[in-house]
Amino acid sequence: MEHEAAFAKAFLPSERRARFIQLLAQPRRRKEILVSLNHDLRYLPAFATAVPGHQDFPDELEKLLRAKGAGATGHVIAEGLKGDSRELPLREALLQICMHGSGAILSCLPGRLAYYRPEAPGAGILLERPTP
Repeated sequence: MEHEAAFAKAFLPSERRARFIQLLAQPRRRKEILVSLNHDLRYLPAFATAVPGHQDFPDELEKLLRAKGAGATGHVIAEGLKGDSRELPLREALLQICMHGSGAILSCLPGRLAYYRPEAPGAGILLERPTP
């Protein structure tokens, strides 16, 4: 849960953080928050950048994320994916998320670097906080 709590604390408005963390931690209520990723992830715009269309594909996203410091794995937060709440190889996680079509988050560096993919056909969002 380190990735999930760090994601919420770094990239969500303060009034949404506790509920996000609380619902993700409860198996019976997790789906409720995961479904909201399709349309309603209210992230802090100061730390968000839209991924250009030509880079919003697994190969290019992997290059972009690695250039920003991502390691070999990422933590997946997504409804309906086998990889939900698991750490997966970065490439595998990106393939799952990009082919899924529903909202998903890939946390690459806890509280520092993440990729949010809203429900298709929405553009992906890079969420990044500078290193302290």
